[in-house]
Amino acid sequence: MTSSSIIDQLSHAAAIYDDWSALAPYFDGGNCSNGIHLAVMVEPFLSYILTGRKTIESRFSKNLIAPYQRISTGDLVFLKAGPVVAAFRASSVECVGLDAKERKRLRESYSDAICADDSFWEQRDNRNYATLIGIECVERLTPVQVPKRDRRGWLVLRTPRTIGPGQLTLM
Repeated sequence: MTSSSIIDQLSHAAAIYDDWSALAPYFDGGNCSNGIHLAVMVEPFLSYILTGRKTIESRFSKNLIAPYQRISTGDLVFLKAGPVVAAFRASSVECVGLDAKERKRLRESYSDAICADDSFWEQRDNRNYATLIGIECVERLTPVQVPKRDRRGWLVLRTPRTIGPGQLTLM
């Protein structure tokens, strides 16, 4: 399935489900400058986001892959755990090249916000890059199936757009 067909499905959901209607401006004919992303989630981290306990979504990788330097403040992130079940807006973004000093800083500064225990950090010791995304405006959504068959945990569905003078930035 292509990014555009996934966006079409999400846009359709925004048009037909009341709880999705607040997201409609992201799909409104190019009037929104924000990017759109799809994050594959696992438990317990999805539940932590939905309950407000997790305030930063983190992605660690060995290679330069999305969302590293591909997400911006204000972008919309859909959360998929089977179906798409929620979305949030990125309130902040920090992309970090990791070395021992940066790993220590992230662990000390962000463990609570990421909901990360010792095991979490040990599993990421061999990663070279981290993306930390502040979470705001979490919306639980009527579940919508979006077939995604590859193994990527993050898809950039639309990159942020530059808006011209006089255009309104929504959301």
